[in-house]
Amino acid sequence: MPIVILFVTTCLLAGSSDLQTVLVSSEKLRILPVPKDHRNYFFLQSIENTTQIVIGNFTGTERLITLIIDKNGDHVIDKVYDYYPDKQEYRTPKQSKSQYFDNDFKKLMTRIIDGSILIDTYSYQMKSVGALRNKLDEGADISKEGDGYRVIIYDPDSSKDIMSEFFFSKKLGKYNLVFRTKYYKIFNASIYPPLEYSVYCVNSTDKVVQEVVDSLLKMVE
Repeated sequence: MPIVILFVTTCLLAGSSDLQTVLVSSEKLRILPVPKDHRNYFFLQSIENTTQIVIGNFTGTERLITLIIDKNGDHVIDKVYDYYPDKQEYRTPKQSKSQYFDNDFKKLMTRIIDGSILIDTYSYQMKSVGALRNKLDEGADISKEGDGYRVIIYDPDSSKDIMSEFFFSKKLGKYNLVFRTKYYKIFNASIYPPLEYSVYCVNSTDKVVQEVVDSLLKMVE
């Protein structure tokens, strides 16, 4: 196993299962969470040459979990799986029935990274690249770790509690980009997303991930 994966695992992923840290398969859709509060979730995963998007769409007439796969980094969709958890039924349409599906894979990736897909949708409000850039501008809670940087957002009401954390790096032409939201607050309520990672990219060769990481590195180097 590459050293960088071990490093990222040590830094950010302690205590997590492999639910999000290895490639999501169609079979794994069966065990992805179905939130009781019907909030949606979005997850971008890019490992080596494979990039995938998971959409948990729970506000439609039928609850639906979608897996969209780009196998070779060309941003062309190679496979779509729709899983209906209430029926325990799989389908493999050319286009997902999810209201949030987009044939423009690159656009969908970008909207997850920047968090714009969360706006005006009943979704878990994961911390996105804007929050990360704000922390880099502040110059606080940033640590150099290996070939990359770890950035933490602490709970303003409890300075020892980590609400969100990020990691980004590049090495030998491959890129790491991880966004983790352990919880966030709405007024006095703490909301715990059923999937903590909205972005998990390790040893990625994807051009969108590369562009984002390169732009972040310019802010700190």
